[in-house]
Amino acid sequence: MPSYSTMRPNPNSAAAKSARRSKRSGADRAATPPSPVSRALRPIGYLIVALVWTALGIVTLLLPAALPFGLWSTNPDFSSREFVTGGDAVVTALFLVFAVVVLVPLLGYAFVALPLASVPLAVLAWTYVVRSLRPAYAGERLSSTGWSREVIGPPTLGPTALSLLPVRLTPCTRFWAELMMLGWRPGRGVLWAGIPYGLASFVVAGWLFWPVGTVGAVVWIAVTAALVVATVVLVVRAYRGRVSGRRPSPRPATGS
Repeated sequence: MPSYSTMRPNPNSAAAKSARRSKRSGADRAATPPSPVSRALRPIGYLIVALVWTALGIVTLLLPAALPFGLWSTNPDFSSREFVTGGDAVVTALFLVFAVVVLVPLLGYAFVALPLASVPLAVLAWTYVVRSLRPAYAGERLSSTGWSREVIGPPTLGPTALSLLPVRLTPCTRFWAELMMLGWRPGRGVLWAGIPYGLASFVVAGWLFWPVGTVGAVVWIAVTAALVVATVVLVVRAYRGRVSGRRPSPRPATGS
């Protein structure tokens, strides 16, 4: 996996020399078999990591339910019909415009990018748990750490570390690693995919608190399902665009 960086530091600077030494030592470590102690401890380590990322993945998948749950828990008598028709028309219209223009893309982006960034890591971690128990993988490193400047998160002075990158690439680990990178380095494709998903979260909150009959509920559910399908299609399109474009991945630095 080639390295990728949007900035090229001075090759003669102390930081650049230190980085080269770190990469050489990391590459040497990744090329050497793990010690007996590492082989004995890594199933426990990967199990802990897998449990953490599984919990985070579940939380991110449940984020769209936060809006209806919050409305229900704070005001059990809330009615979306009364909210739309019972208040000031101008204020309601401004809120709806704000929700469509700002909240829907923002929340939809989070609802899509965060699961993409966490669920694949959970799958990869569980894969390493299984591999760490198999004799066929006893003499090799299972995962590595890469570095990239184009990842989500707070600004940093240097590249951000991305762990759990597979050392031995198989179709399964390659798929989940590419999907993980789609979440950690999202682009316009993920942003567009989040818009119908964010809209679906508001639609669900609307029809759950809107007293409608059976036909109305079926229509609301059909609209919600169509929006979710649109998100899935756009995520698949973004994934294929990333794979076909062979966007560079972070360079593995260390293995475990």
